[in-house]
Order: sequence, then C-alpha cells, then structure tokens
Amino acid sequence: MRLKDVIVGLAMTGAGIAYLRMAGALPAKEGVDAATVPFVLAWMMIGLGLIELVGASRRPATTAGAAAGWGGTVTVVLTLLLIAGFIAALRPLGFPIATAIYLFLQFMVLAPRAERPPVALYAGLAAGVAAVIFATFRYGFDLLLPAGPLVAWLS
Repeated sequence: MRLKDVIVGLAMTGAGIAYLRMAGALPAKEGVDAATVPFVLAWMMIGLGLIELVGASRRPATTAGAAAGWGGTVTVVLTLLLIAGFIAALRPLGFPIATAIYLFLQFMVLAPRAERPPVALYAGLAAGVAAVIFATFRYGFDLLLPAGPLVAWLS
C-alpha cells in the first residue's frame, strides 16, 4: 500500500464530504437549479476518493523515493498559478475567454515534454469546451456566468 495514495484518497473523500455539506446549505428548487452541479461534483469527489483508496490498497509499496521529482512540483506550482490567474481574469474577461485561455495554458503545462504539443488542437479544444460549458449553463440551466466583453453579442 502506498501511503501517499492513501493520504490523497482520504483527503479527496474528506473534501467531497465537506463540499457535500456545503452544497446542502444551498437553497433547493424543483428540478435543475444552482445546487445541482455542486451536489454532482461532491459525489464525484467522494467516489474518486474511494476509488483511490481501493487502488492504493491493491498497489504494492514502491521503493522509489521521488517518483515525480522536481517536474511534478513545477507542474503543481504552475497549475496553482494558472488557477489564480483564471480567478483574476474571470470578471474582466468573462467566463468564455478566461476559461479558453486557462484550459489552453493548462493543456500546455500538462503536455508531455518529450514531444511537441499540438498547439492548434489545444487551442480549438479549449475554445470549444469553454463555449459548450458557457452555453450549457447560460441556456440549458438558465444560470448566468460572467460574459465579460461578449455580453453585447449575447441575448
């Protein structure tokens, strides 16, 4: 059993339970409302945490000291910086633009270093995913996300 995996599984399960409790405090309406997505995310976090715990119990312990090394640390730091930048850019740029930029940069950070990343594919995928998420929330769930400079073109 790998101790790091057990810790991650326990932390994710605990965070999911805490998030579920916070989502329970949201006002509930009939059908899909503002509490639907937090409830789904909370149960997904709990499920993933439990899957990680089961996987950790089945994996043998490794003797390799630093499997991730500095590369893993740099990736984590860059991801945290990107999340902070996304939060800062959300209001002035709006959800679609800020999300597309964040996803593109996150794809670049997570891309394997050994090969050249497909920049055009990442850019198209980021823009498409941001547009689908924005349209789903705005027109499907009738929940407004910040549109930023695009507000003039949206009805």
